Amino acid sequence: MDPFNEASHVFLDWLKRSGAEISPKIELKDLRNMQAGRGVVAIQNIDEDEVLFRIPRSAILSVENSILSNEIPKATFDALGPWLSLILVMLYEYFNKDASNWAPYFRVLPNEFNTLMFWSEDELAELQASAVVHKIGRQSADENFKNELLPVVKEFAQLVFAGDERAQERAAEMESEEGMLLMHKMGSLIMAYAFDVEPAQSQKEVDEEGYASEDEDEALPKGMVPMADMLNADADRNNARLFYEEQSLSMKALKAIQTGEEIFNDYGPLPRSDLLRRYGYVTDNYAQYDVVEIPFDLVAQTASAANVYSEARFEYLAENDLIETGYDICASEPFTVQESVSPELIVVVETLLLDNEAFEHLKRKGKLPKPERSTTQGAEFLHRLVQVRLQQYTTTLDEDNLTATQISLKGEATSKERRYAIAKQVRIGEKKILKQAEEALEQVGRDLVNANGSVKRPAEEEEVGRGKKRAR
Repeated sequence: MDPFNEASHVFLDWLKRSGAEISPKIELKDLRNMQAGRGVVAIQNIDEDEVLFRIPRSAILSVENSILSNEIPKATFDALGPWLSLILVMLYEYFNKDASNWAPYFRVLPNEFNTLMFWSEDELAELQASAVVHKIGRQSADENFKNELLPVVKEFAQLVFAGDERAQERAAEMESEEGMLLMHKMGSLIMAYAFDVEPAQSQKEVDEEGYASEDEDEALPKGMVPMADMLNADADRNNARLFYEEQSLSMKALKAIQTGEEIFNDYGPLPRSDLLRRYGYVTDNYAQYDVVEIPFDLVAQTASAANVYSEARFEYLAENDLIETGYDICASEPFTVQESVSPELIVVVETLLLDNEAFEHLKRKGKLPKPERSTTQGAEFLHRLVQVRLQQYTTTLDEDNLTATQISLKGEATSKERRYAIAKQVRIGEKKILKQAEEALEQVGRDLVNANGSVKRPAEEEEVGRGKKRAR
């Protein structure tokens, strides 16, 4: 048996000894020929709601389950927060090798990553003007490791390195390039594989689609859930979901699954740029969630060029929670301005374009323009904004389409050629949205002119709710 499949068998045996229940109808399969690592496949027909596997909470790799939770003060873990706390625990278990309860689990986790954190400068350059480049966070992660995590590693070196005579030296060596890389790998494992571990009695509020807000997710403790993270994800073919129970976590079928079908989880509505940033791959099935970010700085620059820049108006917009670092233009089918362009962006633009009398009138009443009542001038401003955003990419959509290639499933997943192809898919998706927005805004402008000649803004406008974000 080859080492890859042998590691899978050892892992499954360990998981069963840990109290896990695994359906005989599923199999952990080698999918490296599809650039998918390991995956879970049905080997018998599975009914809707059938339990695929049940993992006891005690088998989760988490702060709570690690020996370190009894040795290091809770206040220290609280100060580190969910992410750094779990990285610390994973380092401890990793350094303990075979002595760790999770040693068989570590052997089936990847050692190489295709996430943007590990791309070279020339590879990142292929993403061109995609906002995802500024969301990688390597520098901030390095600072967190050096300023928050490493002091704890040094303080508790004898625990982290399990009584090694060189514990203090090894803790100091964690500041090296090799040590920093190891912490980044642990962080990447958490980003790609960890779950937000809800308590037995969840207090988390979720929306109608079952997703919690980012703030609520960040507050939850994180844990690595063996087997649950072996499932690949697919937005269209999602057929399983993890359910939280008092003593365990259960993966259940959301629909009937036929013999030979792969079992897929779902990451939620992630654009392909974030899919790449967090998980290291892209798929056309997530194109429906693609977004392009219009940076606030670009809005301000365009306003200045159009002689409508106003500190007073930006301050008023900030008071109403409408100043953001960026505004999304989302994919939609069919593409419409109302469905795709951030209503907050429309309100910002329309507020900047108000004449002084209209602005003062609305300000006195604590109100703002309605996002659904675009003006000709507003459509023209947004059209210009989109054009300038398109110009930030170093190639055009037509040029990219002429040289577009399919992402090969052969060769190394981390090869430069493959990364270039992935980057091109991401930027093509973003440029398509911008071109659609450009055409839609042109049409809106024509329709407004044809309908009214010129559009006068109603005296009475409705206040935009404070802090409300459009759901995607």
